[in-house]
Amino acid sequence: MILKLKKRNPVNKALQVAYIAAAVICSAICAPSLAGVVDTSRTELLDLKLPENWYLGEVAGLEFMPSGDLVVFNRGLHPLMLFNRKGHFKRELGIGLFKMPHGLSVDKEGYIWTTDQETHQVLKMDIEGKIHLILGRRDSPGTGWFDNGYQLNLLNAPSDVALDSNGNIYVADGGNFRIVKYDADGNLLGTWGHKGEEAGLFNFPHSVYIDERDRIYVTDRQNARIQIFDTDGHFINQWRDIGYPYELERYDENTLILTDARSGEINKVSMDGVVIERFGKWGKRESEFGFPHGLAVDNQGVVYVGELLNWRTQTFR
Repeated sequence: MILKLKKRNPVNKALQVAYIAAAVICSAICAPSLAGVVDTSRTELLDLKLPENWYLGEVAGLEFMPSGDLVVFNRGLHPLMLFNRKGHFKRELGIGLFKMPHGLSVDKEGYIWTTDQETHQVLKMDIEGKIHLILGRRDSPGTGWFDNGYQLNLLNAPSDVALDSNGNIYVADGGNFRIVKYDADGNLLGTWGHKGEEAGLFNFPHSVYIDERDRIYVTDRQNARIQIFDTDGHFINQWRDIGYPYELERYDENTLILTDARSGEINKVSMDGVVIERFGKWGKRESEFGFPHGLAVDNQGVVYVGELLNWRTQTFR
């Protein structure tokens, strides 16, 4: 607001300065802060004990095995590795299988699921590295291939995979802007979604989480929202004002947690879609995150965050 004074008046001028100062102070104090908390007392850089001359690349995925071992999916020369509870290297899996590691999950039976955005495949393997299921065809992006009688559903840059209570498989098929549903044996059951902004459509579905009631949560990254569906793909709800959600995991009984790679924040969200806490900010120091992507929570409530740009994993409580 601009005040026009008819004549110079020292008292009025002093009041004008006071009003302006008060407005500035109020804008700084009264407005709620949306910035993430930076608190190095809550964070720790994870010291993974790698073999000599081995290095992590961009850490795309993190998950815990039922045993407590940590699975790390990264874009270095050794993409899929297993570490014990103390961070000591145990073994490498899937040698030669990956080009652009992305999504990682571990099911209740201890099988490891991976998605790769350049091979365009989803793989299921056991702890010894034996492949049990393959979805998509290597290096063949597409929506479907039925020539000469073949029955094969192709994927395009799949970003994540999750299972419901009946073992049905849901793939976030990022490049096709859809969710693909398979039965436990990998037979196609259906798909839903295409590119768009309306409810039920996607602009790069990035992560899939399925809760105890088989509600399917999809981070619709470029649309800056989480959409919720039933197992038949029927739209239930959507959450906005949560940042740009990348990876989504369960934090505790009442809370989900997600990475926002744009802001460098890790956001805790209530089960009704309200942001409870924003932690961290963009950066390279401790308690800062450079493109946070992979995410996992251990049984003590410690959050593990994999960073693409900083080639590392941080933890925080």
